[in-house]
Amino acid sequence: MNKVYDDSAANQSANVNVKKQSSHHIIQHKQDPNDIDHAPLYKIGQYYNSPRYGRIKLTGISTERNLVFMRNQLTTTINWAKVCTNTPRTAAQRANSASDYNLDKVDNPYTYLKVQYTVQNQSSNAMTFGGVKQVGFANGNVLSGTDELVIDDGQSEQLAPHSKRVFTIHVLIDKFTDQAHPKSVHLYFDDSKGAVTLKKASQGFNCLLPFTYDRGKDA
Repeated sequence: MNKVYDDSAANQSANVNVKKQSSHHIIQHKQDPNDIDHAPLYKIGQYYNSPRYGRIKLTGISTERNLVFMRNQLTTTINWAKVCTNTPRTAAQRANSASDYNLDKVDNPYTYLKVQYTVQNQSSNAMTFGGVKQVGFANGNVLSGTDELVIDDGQSEQLAPHSKRVFTIHVLIDKFTDQAHPKSVHLYFDDSKGAVTLKKASQGFNCLLPFTYDRGKDA
């Protein structure tokens, strides 16, 4: 009886030790603190693994954020801008990445600009938001807002009276910037029109976004 009890106790002790060692092993091999397992990314150097696209890493952020532009009764806030690098790991991820820009393939890794902005229609009439018209880079290159490499989900979107909406711009920038690290990005937004009258209801605007690539900087 004692022997059986002692063996059980020994086994329990051994199991506890194994669990402790296993737990210690897991702690020692805890993933990189920059791997936050999810979006959004807030600090330069952070990354996460997207099932759809691959490993997405934050490499740069704009030093200007929450810029407000009031035009008549339409207010647009440029919340933030980031430069990210994506490394597709599978054929499906490469295909998904390319299809977003209507391309056959993308560089691996590839770099893109992401901008979030908020638009508030303070009028009693519906408006059609102009969206981004041009994207200019510090090296002199310019992309049209209608280029396939520019995706603005707010372009030509209808804004209901007294509504607020959040939109995102994605720009594939590998071939248009110096080593995919733009010193600055200049965004030009088009005029907005009345959804019914089709007449200009709000003038366009532009903003200059300088970028930093210092690791640890917050977005």
